[in-house]
Amino acid sequence: MNVMDVINRVKALQEFEVKFTMPEEFRFNGEVPFDMQIVGNEATVKVLAISLEEAMYRIDSYFFGA
Repeated sequence: MNVMDVINRVKALQEFEVKFTMPEEFRFNGEVPFDMQIVGNEATVKVLAISLEEAMYRIDSYFFGA
């Protein structure tokens, strides 16, 4: 990826807000790469991504190990 590709990607980023139920077995270990609020077992996560699909993939990878 060259510099212009990176610049164009950064310009295209959008903030997505995704709500989901936290997995019972999830335990935090280290820094959380998202702006997140948890109430009970419901999480609201703000993710910077190019598309909603990319945002969901990042969340699934982090929380569900997909």
